[in-house]
Amino acid sequence: MRAQQTGDEQWKDSQRPGAAKAVRQPRPGGGTPAESMLSLQRLAGNAAVSRAVEEQRHAHTADCGHTPPVQRSTEPSGSAPVVQRMQQDELHQHPPGPALRVRGPRKSRASDRTPNALGAAEWDSLPQATRDAGRKQRVDIDADPQKLQETDPLLHYNLGAVRRLAPNTAMTAGRNEVLEGMGRNDPGTLGHWNRQDARDRQLGSDARAVRDAYTETPEDRQQRHRAVEETLAEADSQDAMGDLSALLARYEGVAIGGTHSGARIWQFLCTHMEQIQAAGVRTLYLESIRDDSYQSDVDAYLAGADMHPDLQAFVTRYDNSMNLGTTGLGAVLEAARTHSIRVKGLDGRPARRPLMSATVLYQRVAAMNTYATQVVTNDRRRLSATGGYLMELGSAHTGTHKGPSQDARVHGAQFQKDEGFPGVDDLLGIPAVGFENDDRFRRLPNS
Repeated sequence: MRAQQTGDEQWKDSQRPGAAKAVRQPRPGGGTPAESMLSLQRLAGNAAVSRAVEEQRHAHTADCGHTPPVQRSTEPSGSAPVVQRMQQDELHQHPPGPALRVRGPRKSRASDRTPNALGAAEWDSLPQATRDAGRKQRVDIDADPQKLQETDPLLHYNLGAVRRLAPNTAMTAGRNEVLEGMGRNDPGTLGHWNRQDARDRQLGSDARAVRDAYTETPEDRQQRHRAVEETLAEADSQDAMGDLSALLARYEGVAIGGTHSGARIWQFLCTHMEQIQAAGVRTLYLESIRDDSYQSDVDAYLAGADMHPDLQAFVTRYDNSMNLGTTGLGAVLEAARTHSIRVKGLDGRPARRPLMSATVLYQRVAAMNTYATQVVTNDRRRLSATGGYLMELGSAHTGTHKGPSQDARVHGAQFQKDEGFPGVDDLLGIPAVGFENDDRFRRLPNS
């Protein structure tokens, strides 16, 4: 939340996919470069081609370790518009804000004033800090509704109750949808939400491409699973740390799947971080953190800064809601900082669970698995991404997820009935294990 700024000031602030063959035919004339790559899948293999496809989407940075290719401009033929794909750094971060503007009952003559005008009682219901920060009773909110709920619950609750400012939102909608509706109803913030929609569409398209590119057969998966079980059996380790060490000696990373609420894996991670670091792990990838909302704050904290109030509020809320106590996400972040372990969020707004859908779980799995795989694939290119990695995520995101009982759409991309979707472990070619009640790691049966 911040006091209102001008438009210029706001802008200045600012796989290894390996299991069914592609069902889509290339477009006439060879299709897009990505589609041309996919046509080579059967010749070059999943990992090599998938890396090439990802490189076409890769946004080059100073930390990525290689030089961006030369871009050659071409004139479009005919009158067909040139469509530019969204770069993955755009997909994995929120567009410039604000996401929502409101103003108090004070009369405004500003030409760009928001239509979201609060009455006196509604204005007074907002937190005092919010009202104090608003210049001339004008308040801009950069956080998306989910982050606002996590970091400023009182503002989220009271502002989300003003349904009259979201006339196109259903009466049964929750506060997040009401706040989004307010943002979409304001010409000054509609562009932000249009860019959020573009992120959604891009992830849907990417999920479709990932599914088409994944050609691992059931026999291939069984062979990979046997290799995981043989690795654990041959190690003959005596404890969970021995299990992890054996797997990390063979694989670049290990996915640890399970439940989120009361999960014992958090205690294991925070109390064994020194041994985990000694086993070669340098990065933790966590589904519990959304990269577009908190990654910059996580990076700053791990670099030695005080924990940002937004991140502190989120961590406290997460640990309390998941019944993790003092050995949850907060303790893991602290241990990671102590032992110089990088932490990267796997989740993000485009991968959110959809509302009121008969295929809600499938949609979430397809979106999240694609988004998380992008995070890891892109991050592993960075010079700072040395060593091995561990991944924390729900077990629903490991192993091939059963296809929907009816045709489904993921942000507009079509998926057919019974069309399964590969797990993150399938896409990255890594083992997926669970932390069992006997304090040992074993391959997840659904992986």
